[in-house]
Amino acid sequence: MRRGLAITLGAAMLALALAGCSGDNVRIEPGGGNAEVAGVTVAGHGEARVQPDTGYFDVGVQVTATTVEAARERAAQLASAVIASVKQNGVDAKDVQTSNLNIQPRYDYSKNGSPPTITGYVVTNTVTVTVRKLDGFSKLIDDAVKAGGNDARLQSVRFGVEDTAKAAEQARQAAMADAKAKAEQLAKLGGVTLGKPRSITETQGATPVYPASRSAGAPSADSGTSTPIETGSSTVTVDVTVRWAID
Repeated sequence: MRRGLAITLGAAMLALALAGCSGDNVRIEPGGGNAEVAGVTVAGHGEARVQPDTGYFDVGVQVTATTVEAARERAAQLASAVIASVKQNGVDAKDVQTSNLNIQPRYDYSKNGSPPTITGYVVTNTVTVTVRKLDGFSKLIDDAVKAGGNDARLQSVRFGVEDTAKAAEQARQAAMADAKAKAEQLAKLGGVTLGKPRSITETQGATPVYPASRSAGAPSADSGTSTPIETGSSTVTVDVTVRWAID
């Protein structure tokens, strides 16, 4: 490493280097001849698109009756039918989980000047279903809703990626390549030689991306037109912060 590097790499050159990487975490530390301090620190970003391998939906029933027991009994019957339908369509029992069980009175506020009166009771029973074979996703939903009848309630439908290992590897390679390209450019602009990485820090995440790219179900002959469901895709992201030595 040349003596006097802290002088030759002046403020003007440093500003030029940083201007080319606006918005990124970029830092050059000449070190004044100290090999332990001298270095180039940059942030790299990489992405890999992946198809979801798991789906989730919340389905259940909401029943209103004049008494708690009548509402509870009817809701229990219909919720049992919904759960049975889901399991009959191949979902394992461990992937069906009760997520909401609620009993609330229903009030009548129409009489001005009088306190509200209870006119009935509402029982809600909802399960969250995890689907690991997405080809039958539409049929699962349609059959579950049919089992719940007019009291059926379908809430959130979402998709995710459980196995992100391969996509993360691709994103990681892209992130490191991005970081190295930035570091090499900065070293060239600064008139120094890039050494080996001194430290690498990684942050990983997965984000859903829209619009959707493929359908999870097909029309069924015995149920008419199935509900169209699009799985979309997810992006696995890897961000790295790498510090290179300056030789």
